[in-house]
Amino acid sequence: MNPLSNASATDLHRRGHRGGTILPHRSIRSLRLPPGRVLAGAALAVAFTLALLKLQPWVAQTWSQVLLWWMRGLALPGEFTPAVGGGELATLAVPALEVRLRGMGGLAVLAHAVALVLLWWLPGRLPDAARPATFLLRFVALTHGAALLYFVLWPASFPHSVRSHVGSGLRQAWMLMLLTPWLHLATFYIFPVAWWHRVALTLVTLLFVLVLTPLQYACHAALVHLLGLVAMPVLHLLGGVMLPILGFVALYGWGMSWRRPAMDLA
Repeated sequence: MNPLSNASATDLHRRGHRGGTILPHRSIRSLRLPPGRVLAGAALAVAFTLALLKLQPWVAQTWSQVLLWWMRGLALPGEFTPAVGGGELATLAVPALEVRLRGMGGLAVLAHAVALVLLWWLPGRLPDAARPATFLLRFVALTHGAALLYFVLWPASFPHSVRSHVGSGLRQAWMLMLLTPWLHLATFYIFPVAWWHRVALTLVTLLFVLVLTPLQYACHAALVHLLGLVAMPVLHLLGGVMLPILGFVALYGWGMSWRRPAMDLA
């Protein structure tokens, strides 16, 4: 049997399982990408990036002040050193935050274990429509169970602290802010949308991350003070940078639903 020629192999590659030709999706056939639109989007992304770098010291000081306000408002015992300066280029200066932690005694371990059993069992009682929530809650139970086992066996070897957790979280949020205009360039600016739609979506997304981040990590500090370092793995995996990313995607979906002008807009 003769091997297929390159032309025959290419033809088969373009056919579906019933032998029909697989045509390009209508969005690919109809989408035009004028160079002017790409250049305008790139110029807008550069402008946003330069503005963020200029505002970097202000962002660092604002997040520092909000975290200090929440530490005082929640009466969290610990130490707080505000951020100094704005960091180097894209590196954000972050405050040093430490809170007093509670020990993991026998009763605390038992309480966590009982909570884990309930967190695993109760989602199984939910209706089928809530099945995605069941998977999520059981993932939380598995993650927290692994953390609890680690702290029972090797309590002194955990390498992270509240200071490093909060500091890395603030830096990750700052990097997400710097990446936002460029992600929008690749996923939103290339479409035929009005220039003010592009500006509005990026501004709203940046404001969302700016407001959320200090509230998010003030909440983390309060939960770690209440529950101990054992809560940090779950907070890092599900309540860390993943949270603003989910908001980023939701806002992007909202922006894509805005009414757009004709498809020939540059």
